[in-house]
Amino acid sequence: PGESPLTPGAARGEQSFSYPRSLRQQSSLPSGFLQAPTTELNHQMKRGFLNAAPKSSKKDSYAEDVIASADAKISNGSHEVGESLLNSHGKEEESLDCATSPSLPPLTPPQAPSAQTRPIVPEPVEAQREAVPPHDAGPSSQEQPKEEVNEGRGESEASQTPPPPIAPTAEVVGDPGAQSVRVKCDCGDNPEGTSYVFLVESDDQNQHLSKSSLPSNGACEACIDGLLPGRHYKLCVAISSPSFPSSPEDVVGTAFQGPKTSFVAGPAPPETPAAPTVGGKSKTSVKLRWSPPAHSCGSAVTSYTCEVFRNPLDGGVPVATYDGPDARFEAKGLRAGTPYMARVAATNALGTSPYSEWVMVSTSATVPGIPEEPLCAQIGLGWIGVAWGPPSEDGGSSITAYTLEVEEGPEGSGYIAKYSGPNTVFVLQGAAPTVPYRFRVKASSAVGGSQFSSPLEVVGACGPTGPPGICVVERQYSHALTVAWTPPEVLNGAPPLMYQVGMRPLVEGVATNFVVVHTGDACRCDVGGLQPACLYEFVVVAVSAHGPSPPSSPSVLETACAPPDGPDPPFLVSGGPNFLHIGWRPPAITNGSPPVCFRLEAVGGDYEPVVVFEGPSFEAPLQNLQPGKALWLRVSAANALGYGPPSPTVCFTTGLLPPGPPSGVCADKITKTSARLQWEASQHDGGGVVTGYRVQCARLAGSGEEAGAPWSLMVEGVETRVCTVEKLMAGTQYTARVQAINTEGVGLPSPSVTFSTEAGPPGAPDAPTLVGDPAGCELSLCWAAPERCNGADVSEYCLQVQDLSQGGGFSALYTGCLTSFDVSSLRPGTPYAFRVRAANSAGSGPFSPSLNVTTTAVAPGPPLAVTPIAVTHNTLKLKWSPPAFTGGSAPHAYSVMVSDEGGTEAKEAWSGPTTSCKIKVFPDTVAHVSVVAFNAIGPGTSSSICSVTIPPAPVKQAPVMQPPKTLAAPNVSVKGPHSAVVSWGMGGKNKGCEYELELSVGGAEQDFASCYSGSQCIHSLQNLQPNETYSVRVAALNDAGRGHWSAVADFFTKASPGKNQNKPPGAPERLELEKAGKSLLKFRWKEGPDGEASGVSYRVEVCAEGADEFAACYTGKTLEYCAKKLKPNRRYTVRVQALNKWGASPYCMEKTFKTAGDGGVVQGIVVVLIAVLLTFSFLGFDFFAFLR
Repeated sequence: PGESPLTPGAARGEQSFSYPRSLRQQSSLPSGFLQAPTTELNHQMKRGFLNAAPKSSKKDSYAEDVIASADAKISNGSHEVGESLLNSHGKEEESLDCATSPSLPPLTPPQAPSAQTRPIVPEPVEAQREAVPPHDAGPSSQEQPKEEVNEGRGESEASQTPPPPIAPTAEVVGDPGAQSVRVKCDCGDNPEGTSYVFLVESDDQNQHLSKSSLPSNGACEACIDGLLPGRHYKLCVAISSPSFPSSPEDVVGTAFQGPKTSFVAGPAPPETPAAPTVGGKSKTSVKLRWSPPAHSCGSAVTSYTCEVFRNPLDGGVPVATYDGPDARFEAKGLRAGTPYMARVAATNALGTSPYSEWVMVSTSATVPGIPEEPLCAQIGLGWIGVAWGPPSEDGGSSITAYTLEVEEGPEGSGYIAKYSGPNTVFVLQGAAPTVPYRFRVKASSAVGGSQFSSPLEVVGACGPTGPPGICVVERQYSHALTVAWTPPEVLNGAPPLMYQVGMRPLVEGVATNFVVVHTGDACRCDVGGLQPACLYEFVVVAVSAHGPSPPSSPSVLETACAPPDGPDPPFLVSGGPNFLHIGWRPPAITNGSPPVCFRLEAVGGDYEPVVVFEGPSFEAPLQNLQPGKALWLRVSAANALGYGPPSPTVCFTTGLLPPGPPSGVCADKITKTSARLQWEASQHDGGGVVTGYRVQCARLAGSGEEAGAPWSLMVEGVETRVCTVEKLMAGTQYTARVQAINTEGVGLPSPSVTFSTEAGPPGAPDAPTLVGDPAGCELSLCWAAPERCNGADVSEYCLQVQDLSQGGGFSALYTGCLTSFDVSSLRPGTPYAFRVRAANSAGSGPFSPSLNVTTTAVAPGPPLAVTPIAVTHNTLKLKWSPPAFTGGSAPHAYSVMVSDEGGTEAKEAWSGPTTSCKIKVFPDTVAHVSVVAFNAIGPGTSSSICSVTIPPAPVKQAPVMQPPKTLAAPNVSVKGPHSAVVSWGMGGKNKGCEYELELSVGGAEQDFASCYSGSQCIHSLQNLQPNETYSVRVAALNDAGRGHWSAVADFFTKASPGKNQNKPPGAPERLELEKAGKSLLKFRWKEGPDGEASGVSYRVEVCAEGADEFAACYTGKTLEYCAKKLKPNRRYTVRVQALNKWGASPYCMEKTFKTAGDGGVVQGIVVVLIAVLLTFSFLGFDFFAFLR
């Protein structure tokens, strides 16, 4: 540390500097450097302060060179030293790291050999203060700074040299943080204006930080950021005299440095280690190693965490984990030939670092696992079909082939390879019956072959016997046969264990399916349940231990004849209330002999059947029967062998008659609107049950009335002999009768009964009528009596009124016996509704329909609240509220009347429909304002007068020229591919200005270039490029300058003839699935709008079920795509986007498709079985017939 190299002169206004002699005597710079031009010296000094050499171990020498350079500048008589130092850098608050200057070389004095330059060795502060001599007032050669002559005095004043400032010791406040430290120092007795800069340097000199601070209460304090955790640093304070450079950078280059204090930045979690590397691998393990992090951040690494994942994206847990101090780890228990992802993190006492980058490792592949035991898919005489599935583990390499070996006979006979290939099914031909066969299989891949599976043992199948002999009849019956047959001649190694007899009838020569009618070990059987005189076909199958034999040759046998079957049920030919004509048809089955006679019997509940007809005819008439009676009949037929069974019994009923008239009709419980009727049942029901009654009523004519229509009121469907008749008229005489009803119809009516209802309220009158025209607020009404009084005379009327404009209900206006009334006190121009009702001794009747009347309107009332809202020296703005009384017609206009303070007649200043206006007035006067409202009738009453004081006119001042206002964005009209017309407004008050138009190619972000300057507001652009984007802006200019640029207007030139418009295509349409497989989806789409334009391509994106994002899988010009290598039985969401050189279209509507399912081994076995069945069918073997 040293003292300030420059000290100010005695006079504050002088540009005179005094240099400490002790330091000046140590300078040995050559004279050529001292005589360098002023500008060159300033330039060199600025470069020196800004570009101190990085990582230099001679910082004190650098400061001494700067001091020597300043000394030479002063000795040469330059007054620009202070200015150059003060202007060498920017703001005082900016921190500068003097040891990390980027590019410029350090200050080197011109033409000064290094051998002649002696470094300045700073002395201690006390020695420096003692070495400073008193200031010499007289001028000397080169050591004395230039003085300014004071003309008033004729002599110069000598400046005094103040004591140099002392650099204090920096201290660390509290514990240093991991990335920042709080520092402070005591300013001591240093003069006011001394600059302080805290300097921090790492021990390896790779990091230099600085922070300037202003003194406060005799101390400086600052917070320095940017530390690296756990690093060792040195801290000191650099100060500078108030008269020397005040910027932080200049203070560092020219000031003194105090003692250095060491500290260590706070610890933190270690840095992220590098990704692990593979040190070795096997089929089930991987060896990983890694390097410690570049820096432990002040705390030693205590452990590492290494994780190995099968797939970190599926959110699973790691398959292997290590947590320990070693920098290596062997992950065991992995699957062979499988890729894994690994990462590592370091931990110290402060925490754990972030994980390193992922590294992918793969285990070595191995041979496949042992397949499962094969399955016997199907077995037959002379062949065996086996199938197998792939092993559960493929060892990391795809299965390429399978090897099947077969051992025949007893165990130990030796296996022989029968098949080697990719299929998983095999059919062994030539298998001998009862001989055991053992099958085993192994899988092979590129690595090698697996072990053989467990063997499957299958015994060769034996064949069934030959067909038995033909069936013959031993005994014949009409409903049964006894048949016999001979055993099969060919046994095929096994005797028959039982026989199955199949039979089917032959109906008109047409055969049906055979039905098993007997199963047993004997060679004969009895078959019952047959039809007489019918043909049946029989076959026999012998069943041995190895299956059924082929059927025997069919034989046709016939049963004996029998009496005929029962005919169909008899039917009704015709009938009536007293007779029935019955018919029937011959039986369909005659059992070998035609019928010759028929018998019709009547069947009762407890008595024996009675024959009512017997003979060869197919019809029988039955006479003298009672109406509505039931008769149960059946018929039987006879042939040469006798009568057969009877037909089903059928019930026949004779016809009905309508019932007779009821009796004893009477009326009781009579009210105003109802009466109850009762009666007795009819003596004759007509042979049927009475299902209901019909009640009829008719109103009888009163005095002076015409008779009503007879039987106008009817009640149908009365089930009981009591009925209440509703909806009768009060005070009216009625007659009633009843009719009985059965299924045959309506009977005769009963004798009539007459009764009268009680009196009731009168009916509703007609709507009131208006007498004459309504005059003002009065009107006259009249009404007529109701048509029906319902048994009692009208005693009074009630007239009600409703104000339709208020939305309320009706209120009573008049009650009395008169049929007219004069209404007064109504509001003008208001709609009203009037209604009336009548009342008698029984009560009040309903109201009449309403009469709507609107009273005549009048002129409106005065407007309200006339208020001034804005007053100037020549204008007055007013507002008011509509009048409270509109006179029945809403105001449609207002008139503002104004009179001056002299009280002259008021004049109309404004008229219009609004409730506010702006009028002209005279300055420095009092305006008396009133408002009049107008409606359809005319003007209303004037409002109260509002007096407003108008201020005097302001004194005009000369206008100050201002730059023009900002113009609106210009309008562009594209005329063709090479031209466009640009126009813009004059900007309101921008008249008389000139305009400047600028053009940019490619968009507003490009540089603008001037294309027009003049007084016109329109310009034509020529020689433009087709299909190109342009931007224009405009500004106005006057004598005060140019205004702001307007907003940018973008436009596109038209395409050349024959080309498409420059815009993105439309979204594709109609995305449809064409084909779905286990691992593929094929879909197509239609082009959207502008899709036929050239240069349109399509991008297909697919998102699997459960995934978060779409993945692009195809880009091309076709309108279809087949996505492959998909997972079976899984959903995928697809979307398509169209592209061209102007951009991309929106995506089409997303659709979800599903791949086909994968049934696994079971599905494979089913496919094998189907293939085997098809093979047998191709060879001519009917397997289904074999099963039957």
